[in-house]
Amino acid sequence: MLFVCLFAATAVLGGVAADCSSGSGADVADVVVWGGTVCGVTAAVAAHRSDPTLSIVWVVNGTRLGGMTSGGLGGVDRAMNIGGLAAELLLPLGRGFEPHVAEAAMYALLGTAGDAVTLRKHSGWISNVETSGIAPRSITGITTLDGHTQCGRVFIDCSYEGDLARLSGTAYAVGREATHEYNESMAGTDGGLFNHTDLTEKLSWFNATVSPWTDSSNTTLLPTITAVAPPINTPGGAADDKVMAMCFRMCLTNNASNAIEITAPPGYTTASLELLRREIVAATGAGMTLGIKSMFLVRQLSNAKIDLNSGQWSALPGSGGFFPFSTDLPFAQYGWPTAGPAARAAIFEEHKWWTQALLYYLANDVELAKIQPTLVAEMKSYGRCADEYGEMPDRWTPQLYVRESIRLRGAKVITQADVCNPEPSPTGVGVSEWGVDVHAVQRLAAVDPNTGNWRVYNAGGRDAGRDHIASCKGGLVEVPYEAMIPKVDDTTNLYVPVCPSFTHIAFATYRLESQYAIFGHACGTAAALALKDSKEAPTVQNVNVTDLRMMLLKQHQLLSSNSTHPPSPSPSPANSKTWTCAAPLKRCVGVAGGSGGHSTFANNTCSGECTPLAPHEWLAHDCCGLWSHKGSTLVALKGTYLKKSTVGSALLPDDEKQFVKEGFVCTRVPAATTYDQYVLCETK
Repeated sequence: MLFVCLFAATAVLGGVAADCSSGSGADVADVVVWGGTVCGVTAAVAAHRSDPTLSIVWVVNGTRLGGMTSGGLGGVDRAMNIGGLAAELLLPLGRGFEPHVAEAAMYALLGTAGDAVTLRKHSGWISNVETSGIAPRSITGITTLDGHTQCGRVFIDCSYEGDLARLSGTAYAVGREATHEYNESMAGTDGGLFNHTDLTEKLSWFNATVSPWTDSSNTTLLPTITAVAPPINTPGGAADDKVMAMCFRMCLTNNASNAIEITAPPGYTTASLELLRREIVAATGAGMTLGIKSMFLVRQLSNAKIDLNSGQWSALPGSGGFFPFSTDLPFAQYGWPTAGPAARAAIFEEHKWWTQALLYYLANDVELAKIQPTLVAEMKSYGRCADEYGEMPDRWTPQLYVRESIRLRGAKVITQADVCNPEPSPTGVGVSEWGVDVHAVQRLAAVDPNTGNWRVYNAGGRDAGRDHIASCKGGLVEVPYEAMIPKVDDTTNLYVPVCPSFTHIAFATYRLESQYAIFGHACGTAAALALKDSKEAPTVQNVNVTDLRMMLLKQHQLLSSNSTHPPSPSPSPANSKTWTCAAPLKRCVGVAGGSGGHSTFANNTCSGECTPLAPHEWLAHDCCGLWSHKGSTLVALKGTYLKKSTVGSALLPDDEKQFVKEGFVCTRVPAATTYDQYVLCETK
């Protein structure tokens, strides 16, 4: 069942306890950032830019900066509403990027703080958190497995796991809430074959001919199937402690000179993948020709690389990645949120074993090559990238995709209602925008009530966008400050921007790298403001949120769909329909009259009057996160590139990117359906 923790005690996982008492000689910093995610770099840099006098330490438990952003993510899913440091970091990377390029961007952003931020890598997990007081308490220091004790005044937990929050005794939840707890129609367990209140989503079934049992005795389930589903009349909506599936986002290449062959993991047998074999045989019998994009969601990157993501979510063919057996492993993630170092290492290795076994099977199985030769040949052409993850001997990504862990139980809990039908927030410190997107939490066997045959399905998934749940419209969520901080009688000097105060359903709309960057920025700035109020006893619950919001706006953070910002210098006269580019470029973009027709300058020198172009030839692609919404237009907040959106890719040569300065206005194409379809029209 759902576990909610609220206790007051210093937690020790092993090793020596932290000692931050006066005279202990321990390192003390004004701001301590824990966790190597993209949130960590924006939090640290935001704290510095908000108050350059602060001492800041960023403690990174792993080998690299950026977490999933530099650990295989490969890009953002679509044009997002991002501003501030998140935009400064992510938008120049484009929609697709290589892991080492993303990590270099982390270091570049960190470098803007000079030596004001002390970086401590390879710390290992937290072994101890020292606190003072009970209700409320304050954190005084953390000790990591490398034996180092770091004391501080304000702490920001930017880890995927939320260990600093959990081990400090701060209230948290893990798993799925019951439907009735926050009146969430999508919450809780599925019940018997999705016998769930107000849930219309279809089951993610395997093929009807695929049995979950090893043989006809129906006594032993195949590997990767966790259990038999509850009886069909079992009601849904109950709480439990399950979190969604995790996986590795694999950066692979088919450039033979850079590819490392994927070999079989120790102890590999085809029996381990019997469920997958049966599904492929069934698909073959149905006349399907499979390829890599049938099995996975694939993003093309530069230099002959791809980002390989799980395609197991979708049950229906048609859009790619529809196979129900993919890199998501809805049986191996259990325990990760609250596990100790040894248990997490074992969970990591289990995910690695299954992923390696899956990729090896698809590229090397003799039987498979006979029935799906295209798939095997395609998979065989890919290998791990020799030029990525140089700190790892086998070039395997060091970052497991931890989609969900614990969640803060803070001053405000964001629920399904808040994300499905969002309202303006007077205390918003950033915006979040994604549909309810819960990956499966388990793989079950069940009797199909229509046929009486045993079948297999992936359970626990929720996708309001794909299944068009009428009660969940979605939209831009103005996330309030109160969701980042503990309750008043809880911890006084802690921010939790990666595991904030959301329910399981609501968190599924928040769990994106770009949003971790956004709210890392918000919390870094808030930490500086808390310390300004009281250097010796900062209290996050006492921060003046109006002042915080003003600071964030000055830092170009987007707080709403109608965010306004301080005036920016115009690069040309107000209301002008001509402008001068920042550098000589081949083409510029404009709009002709009010017709929505696209235009370019006749002389291609980036100045002059507009002449018509073919409709939709050039569009502003990926620019919108750096623009402030103003009705039907967007005003550029800072310099950004326009890209040729007709190719549907960010992989463009420099001469097909157009740079514009602050103050330019973007107007939406009348027929546009996505945020990246805008054209440049005039200066502010």
